[in-house]
Amino acid sequence: MIHLGVQRGQIQAMLDSGITSRTVIAQEVGCHKSTISREIKRGSVLQRDSSYLLYEHYYADTAQIYYEKRRKNCYQRNPLKHYAVFLRMLSRRFKAKFDATSIDEFVGEFKRTMPGYPCPSTPTVYRYIDQGLLDISNIDLPMKLKRRRNKRHHSHGGHALHKKHLI
Repeated sequence: MIHLGVQRGQIQAMLDSGITSRTVIAQEVGCHKSTISREIKRGSVLQRDSSYLLYEHYYADTAQIYYEKRRKNCYQRNPLKHYAVFLRMLSRRFKAKFDATSIDEFVGEFKRTMPGYPCPSTPTVYRYIDQGLLDISNIDLPMKLKRRRNKRHHSHGGHALHKKHLI
């Protein structure tokens, strides 16, 4: 992947000097020739020569602008924004009233009723909650607390019975 302005400048300089071999440019820049081909295609714009004939010319600045535009639309920079609709509904659901629904049930329901919106996986939601990235916490999730209490209860209960039988 080409993402440095210096590499784009190298590509433009080589093309402007008459070097058109993708293989030669790739070796100089340090990436695969197919990456160079895609980069040149994305960064080329139609121009007119003095005879008004159209030709394509690669501009490093144009390629950089297109790159930045594509990166801006990439949700990995801020997954909370990407899942904004889901997270807003999740927060309302678990903050507004007592709800015995689990996160997993909510995720499934959201996927069924809102198929056009991105939805994180159940473990991702729990990770966001545990990291404090959402305005809900584990106390707002009765199913998670109930599951933890049951695990604790069973381990103590089993241990107590074991002691009783030893006496």
